[in-house]
Amino acid sequence: MRLAVHGILADGVASSAGSFPVLLRGLLERGHRVDFFGNPGYVRPRSLERYDGYRFQPLHVEAAEVVYRAGQALKVAYASAASSQFSHFAYDFAAKRRIEELHASTPYDLVLCTDTHTCWPSSLPMVSWPQGPPQVEAAALRIPETARTVIRNSGAAYYAAVQGFYAYRWLVARAARSFSDLYLVATPWAREQWIRFGVKPEQVQVMPYAIELGQFGATPPVGQRPTLELLWLGRAAPRKRLDLFLAAFAELRARRPDVRARLVGNLRNDPFARPILARYAGVPDISVLDAIPRDRVPALLAAADVLVQPSQNENFGFGLAEALAAGRPVVAGPTNGTFAYAGAAGFAFDAYTPASIAAAMERALVAARTRGVELSARAREAARVFTPDDVVDRFLETMRELVASRAPR
Repeated sequence: MRLAVHGILADGVASSAGSFPVLLRGLLERGHRVDFFGNPGYVRPRSLERYDGYRFQPLHVEAAEVVYRAGQALKVAYASAASSQFSHFAYDFAAKRRIEELHASTPYDLVLCTDTHTCWPSSLPMVSWPQGPPQVEAAALRIPETARTVIRNSGAAYYAAVQGFYAYRWLVARAARSFSDLYLVATPWAREQWIRFGVKPEQVQVMPYAIELGQFGATPPVGQRPTLELLWLGRAAPRKRLDLFLAAFAELRARRPDVRARLVGNLRNDPFARPILARYAGVPDISVLDAIPRDRVPALLAAADVLVQPSQNENFGFGLAEALAAGRPVVAGPTNGTFAYAGAAGFAFDAYTPASIAAAMERALVAARTRGVELSARAREAARVFTPDDVVDRFLETMRELVASRAPR
């Protein structure tokens, strides 16, 4: 097959953008051809350039560059966000136009839009693989407790601006629904949300992200040390619910002195997270570490016993998926899409309350202590769904079905 790809790719990061180079490498190793269209100063996946079947197609949109530089120079978050959205919209159109031009001489089988959805119609089969449903983050911020926390920590003006931004994203996605022949989404929960948004059920298919699992293979079983560790990994956006993690840990620590919490991410420099951390400064056995390089994540997971991700409306949590790959059980709630893959290594809480999360934490820790070897094996087995070869197989089968069924426009 010959694919035209545009959107956001990034080598060596734990995100949806970081999974797409893994997918494309799998396609290229099987002899398929990939042209990636992007701004060379912003996104250029170097790991793909060693393959003969790969070509980087540079895009330059002068107007978008001028607007983007002006927005960044103002040093104002709202101007920066607006200029970034304009740039994305312009480059999406430029990629679509250039793909159509090249298709006339050397035809493509389809277009894949990564980490976002297409904003423009195309005569080619169009597949969008967006980061998440456009309505769910705004909905999480409207939960009264979360809204109060955001307003208290960041101000009412910030809260209104963020909701305005999500309203804009909702409108753009709503207008562009018919431009994609197929939406690929990472979890069954995300599929349900896209259908609720108005996309036809037959246009949305679940496709797990590809994750290189080998880097997590050497971690020992859980529950082997005298002190059991609960791990928070990643940023502290409001819907990630750092406040609930810490409140639940404080409740659990009061009755179990053999547990500790480790928080890893850019939390101490985050103006939203700092007031939350300050409220729990007196709770023992909480350590806060700065963000770490990707190559240190396997060792970090090896030192932990349970990863906790109390996020609300989480399309796909890579920390949770990588914890499973490292043989770690996970704790998550009913609106975390990745939890669908956890199987017997997942410990669910029913309500986004400290008591419910603390109870799930305790169940996971007891299981880690009493049957750690079995639990780690079950976690690794659950993570096999992210194996790159298996994801590439599913992707190719789906793309061939789409190309066969899609009538030319």
